[in-house]
Amino acid sequence: MPSGLRIAFTILLLSIPALPVAGQPARTRILLDTDIGTDIDDAWALGYVLKSPTLELAGVTVSDGDTAARARLACKLLYRLGRADVPVAVGRPTQAIPADRIDFQFAWAEDFRDYKPIATPAVEFLADTIRKNPHQITLVAVGPLHNVGDLVRLHPDVIPLVKRVVLMSGSIGGNASSPVAVAEWNVKLAIPEAQAVYSAAWPLTIVPLDSTSYVRLEDAERDALRKAGTPLTVALETLLRLWTDRPASRMTLHDQLALAETQEPGRFFRRCEAMPVRVDRDGYTRIDREAGRSITVCLEPKRDEFMAHFIAQLSAK
Repeated sequence: MPSGLRIAFTILLLSIPALPVAGQPARTRILLDTDIGTDIDDAWALGYVLKSPTLELAGVTVSDGDTAARARLACKLLYRLGRADVPVAVGRPTQAIPADRIDFQFAWAEDFRDYKPIATPAVEFLADTIRKNPHQITLVAVGPLHNVGDLVRLHPDVIPLVKRVVLMSGSIGGNASSPVAVAEWNVKLAIPEAQAVYSAAWPLTIVPLDSTSYVRLEDAERDALRKAGTPLTVALETLLRLWTDRPASRMTLHDQLALAETQEPGRFFRRCEAMPVRVDRDGYTRIDREAGRSITVCLEPKRDEFMAHFIAQLSAK
């Protein structure tokens, strides 16, 4: 082939968009908004995302309380796993509740400086990423909704550009700790923001306490992960030991279930139903057929199927 034709042919090949390799699942691009560092499930949820064959993490944003300390924790975990390509953006700090709360996981990263958050504030990073990737980003929030609420308030133009929103949020009915609905933590810590997020016109799915409270990590499952001995499972076991305040403490997999729903919609629940939901002034997520907005609510978790999946994904080499 003459050199001129060879160059033209090469340019033509490079201009053709790459297609997925046969047999490889399509990847879902996500932004993860988290309050990593208080409860233990956030760090384990981040690890779950990093081991996912189908989730592509476009960035992490951090909400609630000492957001700078939370961001250092996220940065260290990402760095330990060779994922310094994932940007971490810091949300606005808020008052810790309760005010004397001590988050012992922060100690794991208090002197860490090898990988730092980006300078762009969380809400601006969310808006910029969504605008650059219209209809491609699934926004997953597993903490108080300060950042996502600010996104709705400050950048309403991005709402129709979001592919899907998945929240670990709310309490529709009873759960493992209460026979009746409660004001769930991620909602009651940011009630105006939650009201904005729940009422925004985007495809919204919630994984509430009604489901997550029934899924806890049992000792045999923890031992299986600890024995895997990977850099991820060692780091997560370290953080779990910092979080545990008594021998009987067990992690509830709240946030991991929301991310499992993101990875494989509907697989780990017996029911995912549209319900008219609104957030009231006290932080309750009410079924309201007059004023509620239709959102998808995931109920009745398939606990054993999910845990087998979760352990296999997290312990994979």
